[in-house]
Amino acid sequence: MKNYSIENRVIQFMDIHNFSLAINAMVGSPLAFLQQMYESLGDIIVAHGGEIIKYLGDGLLCVFPSGSENEAIKCSLESRRAFAGMVSARGLPPDTELEIGLSSGEVEVGMLGHKSLRQKEVFGQVINQAAAIGHHRGIAITEQVYDKVKASFETRKLPERRVKWRERPLKVWEVVES
Repeated sequence: MKNYSIENRVIQFMDIHNFSLAINAMVGSPLAFLQQMYESLGDIIVAHGGEIIKYLGDGLLCVFPSGSENEAIKCSLESRRAFAGMVSARGLPPDTELEIGLSSGEVEVGMLGHKSLRQKEVFGQVINQAAAIGHHRGIAITEQVYDKVKASFETRKLPERRVKWRERPLKVWEVVES
């Protein structure tokens, strides 16, 4: 029985830069901070038409509908600003920032897991691409996203990124934040 579908989606991977170091400077519980982040960023993601697929410790994996690359970038910009406000309010080091990778393309979407915990999941190379470029200090985007947003957002070319599952390196850009 097939329990998945093939869909085109925009993928957003978010991660906190140097979170393990920020914990040392944090007043209060790291879990309370993460919960605040999940709620704040979750509101932004949903408001921009995105869906949270999973929490990854100090990160998130989200999907947006096909063709919503511009909206995913708006979400990413707003998320970085909101996160910077949380960091400032907690007196955390300024290099504690939200790193974001965006890619788009075909993924498998389905419900997976043991009967005690079934969850929606997404699989595909575009997920790996978003994660691979998502450890950039800012908003990194793949060529597929760049092609859709280059007329709407200022971007800057980054060095190509070699990944083990592709012969050719990934072409990567960053969204210039004002």
